[in-house]
Amino acid sequence: MDSRLRRAKRVLILRQSLASLADNLSAPYVGYYFASLSGSGTMQGLLQMSVNSVPTLAQVAAGFWLDRRGRHVALLLATSTASAAVWLLTSAVQDPGLLLALITARAVLVGVSGLALTALVAELFGSSKRGEVLSYLNAAAQLTALPVFAAMIFTNPSTSSLRRLFAASGAISLAASATWLTMLKLDRARGNGGNGRVTVNGRVLRNRAFVSYTAANSLFTFSMAFAWPLFPLAQRYVLAMSVADLALLNFLSTASLMASQYAMAKRIAGRDLLKLTLVSRAGVLMFPIVYAVSPNPTPIFVWQALSGPFVALGNIVAPLYVLEVAEPELKASYLSIYNLAQGLAASLGSAVGGAATDRIVALKGWEGVRYGFAISAILRAVALIPLARMARGPRAVKGA
Repeated sequence: MDSRLRRAKRVLILRQSLASLADNLSAPYVGYYFASLSGSGTMQGLLQMSVNSVPTLAQVAAGFWLDRRGRHVALLLATSTASAAVWLLTSAVQDPGLLLALITARAVLVGVSGLALTALVAELFGSSKRGEVLSYLNAAAQLTALPVFAAMIFTNPSTSSLRRLFAASGAISLAASATWLTMLKLDRARGNGGNGRVTVNGRVLRNRAFVSYTAANSLFTFSMAFAWPLFPLAQRYVLAMSVADLALLNFLSTASLMASQYAMAKRIAGRDLLKLTLVSRAGVLMFPIVYAVSPNPTPIFVWQALSGPFVALGNIVAPLYVLEVAEPELKASYLSIYNLAQGLAASLGSAVGGAATDRIVALKGWEGVRYGFAISAILRAVALIPLARMARGPRAVKGA
């Protein structure tokens, strides 16, 4: 790795650290704050649906633009700055509908930024280094998050004081955005030529390995998303968890995830990415099971501390697989279409899960949320079947 790439890697790590500090000061508590303003399962489902579907639609347009223009850093600068502004606006909002709109807007910006960052890493670093760089970026972000969660455990802010944290996140996020100014010269401008969007999408969808992987993961994403509206409701109304409890939950999961990312950074190369996907998905099957049977937060704390390896694999393996099977000149388009499929599956799963939760709670009370978790666990187990078949197939795809 030459000096230019080493410097770029250091700047990326600094930016991820600052962005993580901003996000983890507030983002883990937005759903909890939203639940305090609206205890409706349908509203929680609408929140999850909007933050998963709208951003992925925007990513398709962004991916096409990136493949044609190559202005990764410029797009990152613009979306990061706008995201900081949304945090500042969020600190002044108490209306559930307006809060939903702002959360969705920020999700769009974060989604496009995440796509551009992954595509930038693919653009700058060879396939043998991508997994390592992505792992280090994620680990650096998690390391920065740890002291934030530790502080929240001991301060235990009230729901109303969370708005001050949103404002602080906006200020720190703005500082993180400034780091992109030092990398603008790395943008590799491209002309306006190339295939049109319809042609590009057709080429992507003719890639059988990509389509099979995307479809199998979309089914599993649906099964996961079914439970997403349930988590904040269970935390607030079933387990009576405080903001400090949520901070401890995030601290344990982040510490486990960070250690796993560092451990895996140089070990993914040469591994079968399909089998690693199956291992990751099998691990996250445990989340709804633990919530369904826990009489208090303690078993949930224990599982969060153990879940790091499975979540770490999920964060890294899917984009690596997509990049390995993608056509080199269409990397951003492949990533954006994969993300679109996952987002639509997540939106549908969240909407169904939220509506089902309202029906169950109306019949069984808040304890009925546990039935929703049981349904999600069954759906996840069924969704593992196509992933298992792919992992046993003759055509392994390995990280370079």
